[in-house]
Amino acid sequence: MVDGGLRSRPEFWPVTLLSVALVAVLAGWAGVTYADRTRSAPQCSDMTVLRVNVAPSVTDPVREVAERLAGRTPCLEIDVVARESSDVLRTLGGAAPDVWVPESTLWLRRARAAGAFQVPAEGVPVATTPVVLAVDRRAAGRVPRSGWAGLVGAAKPPLRVALPDPATSPLGFATLVGVRRLAGSDAATTAAMMRRLAPDTIPVTGETVPAPDATTAVVSTEQQVKQATGQTAVYPSAALPGPDYPYAVLTSDAPARAKATALLRALLADEGAAAVTAHGLRAPDGDTPVGLPAEQDSEDLLNAWGGVHISARMLAVFDISGSMESAVPGSADTRLSATVKAAQGGAKLLLGTTELGVWEFSTDLDGGRDYREIVPVGPVGPRRSAIVAELGRMRVEPAGRTGLYDTTLAAYKNATRNWTAGRINMVLILTDGTDDNASGISRAALLRQLGELADRRRPVPILFIGVGPEIDAGELRQIAGATGGRVALTAKPSGIRDIFYTALAEFSCLPPECRR
Repeated sequence: MVDGGLRSRPEFWPVTLLSVALVAVLAGWAGVTYADRTRSAPQCSDMTVLRVNVAPSVTDPVREVAERLAGRTPCLEIDVVARESSDVLRTLGGAAPDVWVPESTLWLRRARAAGAFQVPAEGVPVATTPVVLAVDRRAAGRVPRSGWAGLVGAAKPPLRVALPDPATSPLGFATLVGVRRLAGSDAATTAAMMRRLAPDTIPVTGETVPAPDATTAVVSTEQQVKQATGQTAVYPSAALPGPDYPYAVLTSDAPARAKATALLRALLADEGAAAVTAHGLRAPDGDTPVGLPAEQDSEDLLNAWGGVHISARMLAVFDISGSMESAVPGSADTRLSATVKAAQGGAKLLLGTTELGVWEFSTDLDGGRDYREIVPVGPVGPRRSAIVAELGRMRVEPAGRTGLYDTTLAAYKNATRNWTAGRINMVLILTDGTDDNASGISRAALLRQLGELADRRRPVPILFIGVGPEIDAGELRQIAGATGGRVALTAKPSGIRDIFYTALAEFSCLPPECRR
């Protein structure tokens, strides 16, 4: 009764009416705001997703700039992924990124040499970092007054110089440019300096190099020294052609290219320079990158290095057809198990900087293909035990035939496409039989295509090692001869290792001195 009377009293009506009006106004305002937001928000039916692969050392600043650009650009998503340049190079024939920012223009050259012609010969540098010698601060007092020259060029330097393999590392290649500069382009002096550096060559699969110790200086970058603890940098007297982070647009899609251009502009603007310098790099406008030598000069320099530090780039291909299950006379091994043991022994003796890949073949191993990759091509050093283990896992295909011709052609195409200066490039094929794949290419077609692929300036000889009495030596010699290669026959697979090293010595004559 009391409550009911209070609610009916007229003095409470204004409060009630005001509350109702306020609710109505708020609801109306929310509706208008929602409508405005709905009208102004992009529907993004044409969302652009830009895929950017970036060298790890420049990933953070590129990602920061990309996130800010995407935040202020409707319908744009930028996916920045850190990837080693060597990994990107291997995938350019398939799912290539829209934009690639490797650490050096050298990678663009290598990509084009491998047939990736969608890659431009040059990109726009978005950052730089000088090549330096990283020295442990405890050893800084041992650096001579002549600095870089007194360590890299001296006959007996106070510190050893660890050099990333020039055939795969832009830092190592830059050092060779510095060596030639110190030698005054004198070939004999250049070779002498290279020989002194060769024993301390380190295989590097990515950008990061090991830290120096009290006895060793390491070729590195200014950025890595800045980000490390207890290191100091020794600079060359004149800048070398080190990391220049070229921005290369690979996509042909017009909307994606427009967004890629927008990202490049942002990286070259003040916001990009600030992000780059915050991560220990230099902005390109403040330090113009040093240009690379001409392509032929670069190849000659790497081949000179190869002459004093012989490493191979080798694709080893193993026959696992049914006949490889045959027993080796006087032994408990099969042809395959004996071959694998010999190969494992050889892998343990290869230089760490040698690049090795492993295939196995029979017939129809991978869909319609007669071969499959077991180990991708890469430096032996950090993967030696893994390679030995993978070889040990090979098994015979009991009903498998010998798809020799198709496999040989595929392996040769792979090796010529990925030819690397400064190395003995070769294909090693171990087999116990002749081609018996009725659905494969003919010998005449194989020989014709090998002849078209062979290039005397970039030799890739095929070395056949034939095991067992079923080998057709004439057939193998004809195929190997088309590539400047050779054939070796052995009744016992245990002789494979000696055959291989004899052939390696024969193939060690590199261009331009030797043109097979």
